[in-house]
Amino acid sequence: MWPEVDVVTLPPVRVAYMVHKGPYALAAALQELESWARGKGLSVVGAPVLIYLSNPGGMAASQREWEIQAAVDGEAVTANGPEAQGPGVKDLPPREALCTRNRGGYTAIEPLLPALFQVVYDRGYRLAGPAEEVYPRDFAGKTLAELQTEVRFPVVRRQGEH
Repeated sequence: MWPEVDVVTLPPVRVAYMVHKGPYALAAALQELESWARGKGLSVVGAPVLIYLSNPGGMAASQREWEIQAAVDGEAVTANGPEAQGPGVKDLPPREALCTRNRGGYTAIEPLLPALFQVVYDRGYRLAGPAEEVYPRDFAGKTLAELQTEVRFPVVRRQGEH
């Protein structure tokens, strides 16, 4: 049975972020990002988010491009534009996203994609950014098979759809 899929409005949020190329090394990347944020006087207040900047399937792990983000609180002393590699801080505006739950982390997202893209279309939306996967705050030490994540696709209404 297909998991529940909702379109939600994500609130504006300030995130610390870092862009990576290569295999998904989430625990190490998050540790590095949190250490950088603390060094800048920021408090990490949100769950880690993996942004898929390239297709997770059909691509050599060494060529995968991805970004790790975490919501932060505090004044940003370093702010880079969205095109920067980071580490940095950026303010994300409110936006709509199609959301569902996934078990298995990044190893299980690829089979979901075609059906989720169909849901996006069927509901009168189009994709407006790369796929995102929100991980539990305490995922370290757990296997990917144990993890339940939230998969999000930023979307906007297609022209002429209401």
